[in-house]
Amino acid sequence: TGLVMGTTYEVKIVSTKKNDPKLRNIIDARLQKMNRIFTTYDDTSELMVFNSSPLNVPQAVSSEMIDVLRVSQEIFIKSRGSFDPTVWSLVDLWGFGAVPSNHVIPDHDSISNLLALVGLNNISIEEDNNLVARLRDVKLDLSAIAKGYAADSVSELLNSMGIDSYLVEVGGELRIKGKKANGKNWHIAIEKPYISIDGVQAIIQVTDSGVATSGDYRNYFEENGKRYSHTIDPRTGYPISHNLVSATVIADTAAKADAFSTAMMVLGPEDAIDIAEENNLAVYLVIKNSNGFDVVFSKAFAPFIIGE
Repeated sequence: TGLVMGTTYEVKIVSTKKNDPKLRNIIDARLQKMNRIFTTYDDTSELMVFNSSPLNVPQAVSSEMIDVLRVSQEIFIKSRGSFDPTVWSLVDLWGFGAVPSNHVIPDHDSISNLLALVGLNNISIEEDNNLVARLRDVKLDLSAIAKGYAADSVSELLNSMGIDSYLVEVGGELRIKGKKANGKNWHIAIEKPYISIDGVQAIIQVTDSGVATSGDYRNYFEENGKRYSHTIDPRTGYPISHNLVSATVIADTAAKADAFSTAMMVLGPEDAIDIAEENNLAVYLVIKNSNGFDVVFSKAFAPFIIGE
């Protein structure tokens, strides 16, 4: 266990081999490397340095940064633009940035001006040469994919060491492989979307997958009786206003699950399920109604559910 990316991590390993006494340090070093690349809490991180780089000048970046941007482009396209890591300036404007501010509802002109700078098409990526350039004054926030990617990176590390049963959790995003010590699949609880009451909405069994949940029920503010979510729709510049409160995604990697779960929250229940079915994606949605909550899930998610 430890701290990384402004949150916590936990790694559970099942192995008949004697653990390398240095394994804890090796895992922590890998995660701290991810932190130095992707954190928004340090102005010297690779991400933050890139965000202040001159326009139209290609910058050499790490292979990890290229990987995350490549996956981001994939999810951006498949989610019809609902996942877009160039939304940071809008998140900051609404007071949900790395340094929280007093929540003041921005005026329409301020939102429109920043919305013009949102879009992954404003980033040029040369994968073969590990070069990235800002074509306009966009700022990247990879928080909705970096924790999942960090879990995947630890997974690759453990695989390289011959460890084939583990659960890696970084800030709630999971990468799972193999089975538990009792020979059964890993069981994961999807929590009920309450702030003050702990509870389980569903239990799923997973192996060799990434799992991520996004929700808007913990981070929001209220003004004049209206609730403003921290989830900003990059297509409109405004917080989401539909009744989807939680989205869980299972994918082949934690990075994809992480990004898609954010996309589902932006899309709302109907469009989220449409895109899930279109991409054969395992998605579980919790939707608020007047009496409590409804649950909807895609066909691909059904086999994972073992209890509710």
